Amino acid sequence: MRHSNIRWLAFVPILVFCTLVSAGGIDLAASIDALLADPALKYGIQGVVVESLSTGEVLYERNRNIAFVPASNFKLIVSAAALDCFGPDHRFYTSIYITAEVDSSGTLDGDVVIVGGGNPVLSTTDLKSIVEDIKNLGIKRITGNIVADSSLFDDLPLGQGWSWDYEPYYYAAQISALNLDRNVVKVQVRPGVKPGDPAYVSLNPSSGFMTVKTTAVTGATGSENTLYIDRERGKNKIRVSGSIPMDYNGVFVEPITMENPALYTATMFRELLSQSGIKVDGTATCGLKPDNAQLIVKHQSPPLSDILPLLNKPSDNLIAEVLFKSLGARFKGRGAAANAEKVELDFLSKIGADTKAIAINDGSGLSRLNYVTPGNLIVLLRFMWNHEHSKVYIKSLPVAGVDGTLRSRMKGTAAEGNVRAKTGYVSRASCLSGYVTTSDGVPLVFSIMMNGHMCPNSEAKRVQDSICALLAGLKLSSDKQ
Repeated sequence: MRHSNIRWLAFVPILVFCTLVSAGGIDLAASIDALLADPALKYGIQGVVVESLSTGEVLYERNRNIAFVPASNFKLIVSAAALDCFGPDHRFYTSIYITAEVDSSGTLDGDVVIVGGGNPVLSTTDLKSIVEDIKNLGIKRITGNIVADSSLFDDLPLGQGWSWDYEPYYYAAQISALNLDRNVVKVQVRPGVKPGDPAYVSLNPSSGFMTVKTTAVTGATGSENTLYIDRERGKNKIRVSGSIPMDYNGVFVEPITMENPALYTATMFRELLSQSGIKVDGTATCGLKPDNAQLIVKHQSPPLSDILPLLNKPSDNLIAEVLFKSLGARFKGRGAAANAEKVELDFLSKIGADTKAIAINDGSGLSRLNYVTPGNLIVLLRFMWNHEHSKVYIKSLPVAGVDGTLRSRMKGTAAEGNVRAKTGYVSRASCLSGYVTTSDGVPLVFSIMMNGHMCPNSEAKRVQDSICALLAGLKLSSDKQ
């Protein structure tokens, strides 16, 4: 296992270093210390760094060089590395090849190969567009198979250190060079006609690729919703149990992952071809594109500048992982985590980060084997503030009280509509890092990392939000600024 020398740091004594800043009558260090002394954070460890982006002055720091589990704050790294290495206009391609010529009757006596190029946002709508392109080429029948080629990436579908019980759920969707609809299907449940009736269960999109076993029933009006939906481990068998109230408003929807998203993509592609009137004799399968195959359609993703908000605002793990492996594929020859790790470490070394204090095991932060210091996140965020594509990067981050994972946070405070930051949470680890502007227009960079707290995450977020509101309300222009 890589980084086996990394140790859990929850028991390292807390070291506090604070710059005493009196801002508009506020002792900033004392104020942040008081917030971090919240009893809810007892037993945990916190790392906080705040710096001025105008002068470089350190306004506050605590445990700057202690390595923390970052959770989704790790997405700040993959986003920055992808933007720096690929550029904002970079696109990812899904290519369609045929293995034989099309005869005068429109028959292709061979296979159609769909090659994944690491597009993390390919959708069913995109596949339908590809099918139309194929129809326009005059193809009416395919005697062979629909072959999915996802060989740009390795065959490890999950990140190192991911928990096994995450696997059925959207935030742990399997990683592939050929993805479709974020590699989930939506399980839809609604009540039956009367209490005691079986609940109605359907899949969207519907496909023979996934099967459903349901024991779910309709509960009495006003009863509790006890639906439980998961997937049998290692299989494409969805299980639905529990009850849904008779008066449930709307349709209950749960996204569930699948095994082998590349094969799922080929299966859906075959079904869409058939629905369009193109007869397909063969089946959906996985394989490699023959060297002599002919390219007939090339579908491009949106530019990276449009993909990054889809990653950072909702904190989409699949997009992060696909970008991560795409870095490895492009710059180290294969889309493997070890290669992607090298690319990110090269980037971080270039910008002046202390790479000895960083452990990289995935791109999303879902793994608990990732570590980074608050100081290193400050180095990263400061570099990206001054980057030639800084606007793209900053625009991709959630805005407090407005959108993404911060849409419900900091409302009614000076931080609302001001803070742009990346959230992050896995059990006992909660982080928030990004940018805030003081009340007199001074831009600040901050990183708040919390590990080992025994309280609910809502309590940790409450303290983070209070710190951000404090920073947003500062007046620094009359001081050293």
